[in-house]
Amino acid sequence: MTKVSKLNAVTLSTPITIDGKEVKEITLRKPSTGELRGLGTVDILRMEVDTMLKLLPRITQPPLSSLQISAEIALEDFTELATKTLLFFAKKEQLDGQLLELEAAP
Repeated sequence: MTKVSKLNAVTLSTPITIDGKEVKEITLRKPSTGELRGLGTVDILRMEVDTMLKLLPRITQPPLSSLQISAEIALEDFTELATKTLLFFAKKEQLDGQLLELEAAP
């Protein structure tokens, strides 16, 4: 059986605790246009830290605050979260053969 990795999930190198539960994986969902309000698209594509600290809390599951992201998420995990966020800006044809699970906003 082939192992399939989700393009919109990050397995944390160092698990964090949220509401008393250990979290080992963070999933990203595709942002709506409204969730990009107040953010510069170019800043997102350049993975500007301040911009990503505003965007990631809007699209992470379980929901993370900007404080949790800046204080508890390891740098390598933050970089992977930011990088995977950019995949939502690519057309499906560019991701052909990849698995990108998109869920409706709760």
